[in-house]
Amino acid sequence: MPMNARLALSTFTCLALASAASTAQTVTVYGRVVTSTNQIDTGGVSKLYELRDNASRLGFRGVEDLGGGLQALFGLEMGLSVDTGTPNNPFYRNSYVALRGGWGTVALGRLDSANPTGSPLYSQVIALTHFAPNDAGATATSTSMQNARNRTSNSIGFASPTWAGANVRARFYWRGAGTAVEPEDAASSVDLGLNYQTGGLKAALGFAKDSRRGGLANNEFEDKWQAGLNYQVLPAMDVYLLGGVDRYKNTATQRRDVQYAVLGTSYTQGQHKVVFNLMQRDVQTSLTGERDRKQLSYQYFLSKRTDLQAFIDNDGIDSSRSNVRVRAIGVGIRHNF
Repeated sequence: MPMNARLALSTFTCLALASAASTAQTVTVYGRVVTSTNQIDTGGVSKLYELRDNASRLGFRGVEDLGGGLQALFGLEMGLSVDTGTPNNPFYRNSYVALRGGWGTVALGRLDSANPTGSPLYSQVIALTHFAPNDAGATATSTSMQNARNRTSNSIGFASPTWAGANVRARFYWRGAGTAVEPEDAASSVDLGLNYQTGGLKAALGFAKDSRRGGLANNEFEDKWQAGLNYQVLPAMDVYLLGGVDRYKNTATQRRDVQYAVLGTSYTQGQHKVVFNLMQRDVQTSLTGERDRKQLSYQYFLSKRTDLQAFIDNDGIDSSRSNVRVRAIGVGIRHNF
């Protein structure tokens, strides 16, 4: 039996035994399947047609009441490419164990925004902005445009309770132990996020910093600031702005400060949702290049769990180069369970 199949079978078995062993523990099975058919046009020169997965997943999460206001939590979420039937690499999107009390929540493991402590930077992106329609496949933006640092291994996360509409998220993670398997030598990262919500207004401020024993390598990420606002202008419509600056240990021919921003709006009426995003990011490897991106998506919700999708994404890639602009047009379906 292939290793991935054995791993999945072991996961199912352990969860079944855990569920049967404790009546105080609850285990939830969840996931989503998202695929689209896309036309990808690069520089007006080449055209590609594809059926593409958009971050489909299968997950298990559980909680046990320990008494005295304390809870134990765990999660195992696997990434699956529905278009090919193969597991993602790494197989686990998140895998964690956590404790929650009146003082907040602490989680350890491979963490992303789906873990109980959230993600200091990426959780701000999903709270303030809207994807058009997925942060995956041809319309993925959080990594390429905002450097949102969502999914990290060897991590310790913390989320505070909410006080007067405000809360704090923090994460520390090691990026390598200097071994053959983990080659990065004593590299670590810290991410922080401050979030606030009152009425129809949401606001966020984030910071992140990388360090390495002996100093960072040339053009390696150093630190960043991020800030954003979302305002509900109508019951069916919101507008948002999120931006920041990433700093790198640059060389003479490449940028130190890389600025980025997204300005967008969403409109939801009944079963219909429209999202429009304008994005810009400086190209770090060029002193003059900018990456500009425009997205428009439409979703029709057949139910709370299932929607049909259509989108167009126009990505400038790098204004200092010719014939690199990528235009993607697609239609798809998403089902959450």
